[in-house]
Amino acid sequence: MRIKAVLRDTDIFQLEAGSKERILAAAKKNVDRVINWPTLMQVMGLEFEERTKMLETLENSKMSIWLLTQGNQDLIFLSEGDEVPPEDIGYKWQ
Repeated sequence: MRIKAVLRDTDIFQLEAGSKERILAAAKKNVDRVINWPTLMQVMGLEFEERTKMLETLENSKMSIWLLTQGNQDLIFLSEGDEVPPEDIGYKWQ
């Protein structure tokens, strides 16, 4: 499975760290990509211990959330439909 770098931009970093708007913007920017979950959390302005805040924020979105592990990395795959991650591995949280 190919793990991609987390996409970020200056517009995302101008939003308040940990805000619903920043969490949603970072998630939408990284749709349909297998990415490193802790790095995504940093872009969202959250500590890894606050990961439930990210999940709660995305709970009411139309995104499917897949949690994966490869080697010693925690990964995440977000999609706006029922698309599954490459190789169809992982745990669908939502």
